[in-house]
Amino acid sequence: MNHIERQDSLEYIANKIRQGNTGSLDEFAQTCQLTKDALFDRIEVLRQYTGRESVKILYDKDKKTYYFSQPGKFSDFKFIKTT
Repeated sequence: MNHIERQDSLEYIANKIRQGNTGSLDEFAQTCQLTKDALFDRIEVLRQYTGRESVKILYDKDKKTYYFSQPGKFSDFKFIKTT
């Protein structure tokens, strides 16, 4: 996977998280056409980037979705907070 494909993949995953409708890790991996391990690795990469902005990626077990702890979006390897 080259740099552009990886960035596109991370932005796609971040956009799905922002929408708050990812489903479980299994469902999310299937949607992203990735293995669970590959998706989990990408989520961990996103956590590193968003953590710099004091934003967390969390999982809501009741709603079965990943979400950002603050409103915002991920773009160009940066998390941009919104109100």
